[in-house]
Amino acid sequence: MREEAYPGSARLDELNGLAEEIARFLQRTRDDLSRVRLAMQALLDAVEQEGRRPSRGDLDGISESLQACLRDPNPPMDRLGVATAVDYLADSPYWMEWWGTDSRGNLEFVGHSLNPQRDNFYDYSARSWFSIPQDFGAAAVIGPYVDFGGINSYTYTVTISVPVVTARGFAGVAGADILADKFERFLSSGRHQEPVVLANADLRVIASNTSAHLPGDLLRAEDLASWTRLDLASDLFTPGKSWQLATPSP
Repeated sequence: MREEAYPGSARLDELNGLAEEIARFLQRTRDDLSRVRLAMQALLDAVEQEGRRPSRGDLDGISESLQACLRDPNPPMDRLGVATAVDYLADSPYWMEWWGTDSRGNLEFVGHSLNPQRDNFYDYSARSWFSIPQDFGAAAVIGPYVDFGGINSYTYTVTISVPVVTARGFAGVAGADILADKFERFLSSGRHQEPVVLANADLRVIASNTSAHLPGDLLRAEDLASWTRLDLASDLFTPGKSWQLATPSP
């Protein structure tokens, strides 16, 4: 992890410990995505080996993998799903299977309008969480962004996604949605008395333990010049796109 503006060993140790906790949390998400990706690849490979194009019915088994991850104790993600490449399936140009949990912890299907003729059509192929894995063959970490959950209701969300590739090539994406307030729990545990901010590579605030920096706020590099900053879990991100933890130097 890159360190800037040494703040004293005690505070630096605290920040490193926090960074490791969040890194483990993110790794759990990546591990679950790998499980889903492998399950989807296996279903599609079996069909392709028969010499035909897959259809929606061939992916019926993927819901079991998604639900199994969400049933794990304290799953890192709030929603988990897959989406196929446009026109990959023989009977549907767009297809998604996305699951989450309700306020009581019960599994629920997350519906999306996938009819291009409808006003509320959800063109996931244009979203960065889908287009980056498709265009670059690499994982994407998108957000925080506002995910509207209904009238007068919204949440800041981070989406992590990975490409699904078969012998035919790019087949789709497996993705996980994490509500930003899950990261606030790490920062607001009471162990960190000084302000701590978790920001993405563009210095957009994901979470903090201070009302001075709210999720969605954009920080300026010059404002953080005197802060201690740590790159977070750089091995999980595209080079140069790591998240950062930052705290004022004493």
